[in-house]
Amino acid sequence: MRITVVGCGNGAFAVAADLSSRGHEITLYVNESHSSNFDRIRDSRVIECTGVGPKGHIELHDVTCDITRALDGADLIMPVITANSHVEVAEELAPHLKDDDRILLVPGSTGGALIFAKIFKEQSKAKNLRIAEMHTLPYACRKFGGEGKARTGVHILLEVKKLFVAAFPAKYNYEMFEIAKELYPASVLCKDVLETSLNNGNATTHPAPVVLNAGKIEYYGRHYHYMEGITPSVANVIQVIDDERKKICKAFGYDELDVKDRLYQMGYCMDRSSVYAAIQSSGEVFLPLEGPNDLSGRYLTEDAPCSMVAMIEFAGLAGVDTPTMDGVISLASALRNEDYRTSGRTLDKMGVDGMTIQELKKFLYEGWN
Repeated sequence: MRITVVGCGNGAFAVAADLSSRGHEITLYVNESHSSNFDRIRDSRVIECTGVGPKGHIELHDVTCDITRALDGADLIMPVITANSHVEVAEELAPHLKDDDRILLVPGSTGGALIFAKIFKEQSKAKNLRIAEMHTLPYACRKFGGEGKARTGVHILLEVKKLFVAAFPAKYNYEMFEIAKELYPASVLCKDVLETSLNNGNATTHPAPVVLNAGKIEYYGRHYHYMEGITPSVANVIQVIDDERKKICKAFGYDELDVKDRLYQMGYCMDRSSVYAAIQSSGEVFLPLEGPNDLSGRYLTEDAPCSMVAMIEFAGLAGVDTPTMDGVISLASALRNEDYRTSGRTLDKMGVDGMTIQELKKFLYEGWN
């Protein structure tokens, strides 16, 4: 396929290099405001790959900051970006979309497809858009080579063994799943994008440990989230948060997949009886990862407002109490001097405010009228 990958981070480099190595025609695009990330690969169009995926110098079809050139003839548009970039990228793409375009968010985080769909409805004239999302990146990976952000390579630590996929609206589920399955055979079809959203593990494993390690992170300026930050007691908090998440899943009629089981099925951890034991079993993937080294890291500033707040919002719609999630958001907001309940991903921003569960389910299947 001719695929336009939007992004310039770890995941975007991994997606572009891997899919190109498997015969797809890949154009890597980022807005000019982030062009410094492309400085060293713009002319060569080469990403160096190491780790468990493709190896060596992988050549891309194109690397550009010209959106018209990037989208010309694309069979699929893949934004591989952080959740706090969703609004910006959706607004940038909207005027350039055409009828029946297909978008695959990798990942959608929590509510990502709904954010894109609402913005496209308001700002695009294109009809019958298919917007699918995965619940996570297909890889654990980190960029390397060069100084700062202008790096030339990506090291893939893990190829994820299970990827939850759904489309918005869900009436396009099978069409979009076939595409996802061709690119990533580990794809598993979910009922709709709320089910993929509620299986975003970052909300469970990221904000609370950062909040609980805030003093250590600020004082030392060097931190290993999984190896140092998730102690047995912190892991207990993660389990309580995940139990709240599972109650939200149950309220909407989805399977209640425990965090430990999901991490095991994805290939991140061994099959263990506790969160702490599971994380500690991820010796070659989680434990070596450095960061966040300050409180501006995305584990807090992305995953608290964009993922955990969204889950709390859906919990409220379903009448589910989430006292531990609420406490984490209160402390995260205080740490960052920002009200995440206001600035974060609310039902209104996702276009579903005021709906009942039944109305939401119908909307997830049919989309905007």
